[in-house]
Amino acid sequence: MNLTKSCTNKIPSRLKNRILYAIILIISLGLLTYQLVTLEYQSDLLNVFHDEKKIQNDKLQLKIQYDFPLDEIVQEKTIREERRESVKNGFLHAWRGYTKYAWGSDELRPVSNGSRYKFNGWGATIVDSLDTMWIMDLKNEFNVSREFVSKLNFTSNDDETNVFETIIRYLGGLLSAFELSEDHIFLEKAKELGDALLYSFNNVTGLPYNSVYLNPDKRINRHPYGGGLLAEVGTLCLEFTKLSQLTGDNKFFFIANNITKVLSNANKTIPGLYPVKINQETGNFITKEVSFGANGDSFYEYLLKEFVLVGDSVDKYRTMYIESIESMYKYLIKASPINERSELLFLGELTFRGDFIGKMGHLSCFIPGLLALGSKVLDRPKDLEIAIRLAETCYFVNRMTHTGIGGEEVWFKVVEEKNTTTNETQKRLPDGIYRLSPSYSLLRPETIESFFILYRITGDKKYQDQGWDIWQSIEKWCKTPAGYSGLDDVDSTSPSKNDGMESFFFAETLKYLYLLFSPPDLISLDTYVFNTEAHPFFRMTENHEFYANFD
Repeated sequence: MNLTKSCTNKIPSRLKNRILYAIILIISLGLLTYQLVTLEYQSDLLNVFHDEKKIQNDKLQLKIQYDFPLDEIVQEKTIREERRESVKNGFLHAWRGYTKYAWGSDELRPVSNGSRYKFNGWGATIVDSLDTMWIMDLKNEFNVSREFVSKLNFTSNDDETNVFETIIRYLGGLLSAFELSEDHIFLEKAKELGDALLYSFNNVTGLPYNSVYLNPDKRINRHPYGGGLLAEVGTLCLEFTKLSQLTGDNKFFFIANNITKVLSNANKTIPGLYPVKINQETGNFITKEVSFGANGDSFYEYLLKEFVLVGDSVDKYRTMYIESIESMYKYLIKASPINERSELLFLGELTFRGDFIGKMGHLSCFIPGLLALGSKVLDRPKDLEIAIRLAETCYFVNRMTHTGIGGEEVWFKVVEEKNTTTNETQKRLPDGIYRLSPSYSLLRPETIESFFILYRITGDKKYQDQGWDIWQSIEKWCKTPAGYSGLDDVDSTSPSKNDGMESFFFAETLKYLYLLFSPPDLISLDTYVFNTEAHPFFRMTENHEFYANFD
């Protein structure tokens, strides 16, 4: 006799039914849980792309820019246009040097007239400059670059690809070039690159690895030593949401949405302050170090800008941003210790132990622009007041040096201490600042970015004047026969050049300067939102033709 059958036959029929019901219930609960998880992602996508009532909400339609007068004073217009032409000529000068000495490489070495291959040799400067050329009406240069882009192959390279830099420079540049020009070759290439990058998220949490091989023949699982950086794993929701919108392929949105949820749920000592290092395999932070500058900056930037892009459709970005800003006010922003400039504020950091330090990097100078944007979008007037005071600090630390250009970092005194340094540069610092990291090695744009946004939001022309001051210093100290170079020491009377010209000098520094001196309806903040590489994306509205892709 079959023993199993015999045992089963001995179970009373009522008990049999209960066991059967229990099995059915367990299976049903499992299916329901799966459906709920799936529906959570689907509902976020539907909110973004289908819910016309949410799309027409007041916040999305809120006017961000200042009400500029229609008639411009003739003298002011003349000055503005002269300044804009100067920036455009600066672009052309650097572009001609790049095309002459480094065409097709990622970047020009503007002192030695050589080339650099930092980002897979796909012509980072070309792709990063596409929308700047379009905005500056440099259509011949744009069309030549278009032909180069049309031949790019993102999966044939044998080198590792930095996921973060590839997304913000290449993918962002291609998407913006498509939206501005409506040339489908850029969207086609963006989709190719997006598909190639999918392998980067091949782990249990979905957090992207730092770098991967996009060539299928070279792929290996990446287990990065030391974990990932917050800014790198958390900066792609704008690009991936836009790619889903334009292609109709929702997998990119799902990836971005999942990353935000993982980071939101990860362990944090202080609500809203996300440590700068995270383990991609566990989704847990592995330090207490917090920075709105290096290694953390663009994550916080994208919390607000994703909300600006899609509106109330995915509300968690708004709530996460507000929580972060409130904690930033409480723990990281302090009053100036500079006696003659007590009205200034500075933005510090937390160390890996969680202690506050007065280090403020140049990268942190994007925060005034972010706060100003959030003040309008979220109706938070206090944020604009803080933004104005922080922007003054950024201008001050630029102008306190011999070149009039800010260094990479400054340290504000947070306790009363005597400056005992024998370094001449440090001894000349204003009382209240005790240390300067003097390099301007990357031709950074962050202060100018904030001036551009603050000008567009307040209408205050002082931001144009301050931006012009910095541009004049760049012209004087950074220009070479072939382009513009970073500096080793901004406080030197004869600073040496480091022979580097980042692609974002074209994409960000020159673009923000050009827009600062342009009529305010050119790339209006009411219509566009910028990614962290200054590539403008159309804000999503009910009238946008690409919603048809999700009908």
